[in-house]
Amino acid sequence: RAQAEIALRQTNDDVTRTALRSMVRAVDASARSAGQLLDHATVVYRTDQRTDERLDLGALTRDIARVFEPTADLREIVIALDVPDVPVQVTGDRLLLESALRNLVDNAIKYADPETQVDIALKLDGDRAEISVCDRGRGLSGVQPQALTKRFQRGENVGNVVGSGLGLTIVNEVAHATGGSFDIVNRTGGGACATLQLPLS
Repeated sequence: RAQAEIALRQTNDDVTRTALRSMVRAVDASARSAGQLLDHATVVYRTDQRTDERLDLGALTRDIARVFEPTADLREIVIALDVPDVPVQVTGDRLLLESALRNLVDNAIKYADPETQVDIALKLDGDRAEISVCDRGRGLSGVQPQALTKRFQRGENVGNVVGSGLGLTIVNEVAHATGGSFDIVNRTGGGACATLQLPLS
């Protein structure tokens, strides 16, 4: 990727520049797919080898949101965080929960329209904690939510957005491994809203 970018800066030939840009995009797509395959393999392994502990889901959510702020800034997307000041305690494997939250936020930023807002909210719902990550983007385009949680399944409206079709699979598998649930629906006014529910400890 670095060599292609250097070559891109050094040439003025339009055909060459187009080819080099395609190469950079292909490298990015391959790197992303490899990363998500590794992430998914880790989730599958950790599901059987979990190290559960009591975690503050609010603190975890804030940390993940902070990590993605630079990515959101590149697309002029604002991350709006609504998390209680008091600890929200759940019992689970930190690596699994971080992976689920990371994929939720990554998906929202990736499919959101530029110069919009991604809303991340954590609230209590009876004996469960509910994290919702909502964007203003292309939505589900008629695809059934259950289909999007299958491995390598992507919506018909993904266009040129790089992805492997594993992000929501990972979230769904973490939800079930932790005794929770996962759902994604179209958002009123455009976009999608993904919700992860986990039992309180």
